Amino acid sequence: MKEKIVKNENFVTTKWAGGETTQLAIYPYDSAFSNKDFLWRISSATFTSTESTFSDFTGYQRYILPLEGELSLKHSRLYDRNLRKYDVEYFDGSWNTFSKNTPDCRDYNFIVKSGCLSKMQILNEGEECILKKSEVATFFSVNEFILELPEHGENRKVDGFSLYIIETDNEEKVKILNAQLPVIITEFVAVN
Repeated sequence: MKEKIVKNENFVTTKWAGGETTQLAIYPYDSAFSNKDFLWRISSATFTSTESTFSDFTGYQRYILPLEGELSLKHSRLYDRNLRKYDVEYFDGSWNTFSKNTPDCRDYNFIVKSGCLSKMQILNEGEECILKKSEVATFFSVNEFILELPEHGENRKVDGFSLYIIETDNEEKVKILNAQLPVIITEFVAVN
């Protein structure tokens, strides 16, 4: 098992057409977002206006949820969806997607290369998940939380707005402890 915690001060923030986006992690770790040579990327964006058009990410799948505020998505000629805090939307990166949001909106994004196995879920204090062998998983919450790793007899304290990343060698059970707010978990398995 490999693990690391990426602290808030190590995130990379850049401007985008509708506000600011903060990259929490990209994988492989030496990938460049602008080259679109990554397998997955986690980011969080804020908005300077209440409407925006999503960038084209053909060849990728997207997960998005609001951490703060509300976000309404319109997938052109498909369907509309209103998201409240921690409501997850999953969609194809090639879709023409437009959004409306409250001024206080901050989102959380997980973009994954098409053809790879991935999942995003929300867990609360006391809940657990089973990670698969050869998986990369991330854990994030706005507030501090503790992860219990029963197979190792250890706990990990994760500060609020930091990202805990684990790369599994075997199946791993993880339990959420001392979490005042939900914990967002992403899971990724590369398909050969």
